[in-house]
Amino acid sequence: MKINYLLLLTGILGLLTNACQKKEEVTKPIERASFDLIQERILTPTCATAGCHASEQESSFSQHGLVLAAGKSYDYLINKDPKNQNALDDKLKRVLPYFSLQSLFYHKLNWDPNFHHSGKSYGSPMPFNGKSPYKGQIEFVRRWIEAGAPRTGNVADSTLLDDKTPGFL
Repeated sequence: MKINYLLLLTGILGLLTNACQKKEEVTKPIERASFDLIQERILTPTCATAGCHASEQESSFSQHGLVLAAGKSYDYLINKDPKNQNALDDKLKRVLPYFSLQSLFYHKLNWDPNFHHSGKSYGSPMPFNGKSPYKGQIEFVRRWIEAGAPRTGNVADSTLLDDKTPGFL
């Protein structure tokens, strides 16, 4: 009888030891690149639309020279000179990595005329649909630029994109 208890106890200890040694597999949610989120949540639905910044074939392309469609927008934005003369005079880039205040994209999204334009016009605020971006969207873009405006990598808190506080009324 002692042997049966001993075998049973050994078996239980063996199972417990195995269970403790097995590492629990943790599945992390796939983090989306911050720029991909900007493309999906801001650029594609509000900027890369017919009549605006959808392609080089848009009638307004010669005026702004900017395409914000998926697969093209990043190359049109980063370290590129804008066509707006006031922005050029102020040495802004469309997006200057690490410097949101020197990035025309950030200025165009922020509709508050008292914010940082020093009374200068950088053209119409965007998007051109008459509805200001949400504060969370503007802050997400600012943080992405301040983090170097990378094409890949998650550098801004994506929960900001859920903030529906009006950016400017």
